[in-house]
Amino acid sequence: MLNNEACRYLPRYEQNTVRGRAKHLFNKLTYNVWRRELRRFGRTQQERPLKIVDIGCGPGFLLGCFAGWFPDMVLTGVDQSEDLLAVAKKRCPKMIPLVGDVSSVPLPDGCADVAFALHVVEHLPQPDLLFTEVRRILRPGGLLVLATPNPEGLGARLMGKRWQGYEDPTHIALHGPSYWTERMKMAGFEIVRYGTTGLSGIPLFNRMPFGLIHWIPGFFFGYFSWNLGEACVCTAVRRPRTNAS
Repeated sequence: MLNNEACRYLPRYEQNTVRGRAKHLFNKLTYNVWRRELRRFGRTQQERPLKIVDIGCGPGFLLGCFAGWFPDMVLTGVDQSEDLLAVAKKRCPKMIPLVGDVSSVPLPDGCADVAFALHVVEHLPQPDLLFTEVRRILRPGGLLVLATPNPEGLGARLMGKRWQGYEDPTHIALHGPSYWTERMKMAGFEIVRYGTTGLSGIPLFNRMPFGLIHWIPGFFFGYFSWNLGEACVCTAVRRPRTNAS
């Protein structure tokens, strides 16, 4: 029996239903931005399968997409919930499920090429613990991909207290792009790209035909070099450790 916290992150529809297939297609379109990031990063690496870690993997939507796109990659999902890990394992049988949290990821130092932390950091009372732990498990030059709601975006400004980022009581660390890029730099990362996504926080742009204004550019570009979008997105590489760090 799944607990209430785990149920919040479960898919609403079974995979073999029409709505379930539609949701899967939507996820693939949404996560296409991360597909491009991995391809871009992979071109700079040696000819070997990348080792990917998804921290806070939930029910495995992201890893399920990666398994289809990149069959040679080594995929690991980390989550506090054994229930969600079980769901993720069914969705992505090749993934390695690990129970852990951001302050104690059960992986050895320098073992990963890429770490994803998508909509995780806003739930943390001490977000810097995530960056410290990710830096530990990444090899030098490894990539961190971060996404988190943007309280400085147009959605938050127009919707005020009704903004979806504020409606979740577990969002206890909401900050704008400059805050997160500065925290990552202080933790030993070099920013590669950063920006924000589209306008999904404004309800009008979640309805057709206005939704096309948001979703079509998002599919082709993912995120943009502006600070007014719905979510902050940042990719950064782990700098080699020095005597000062």
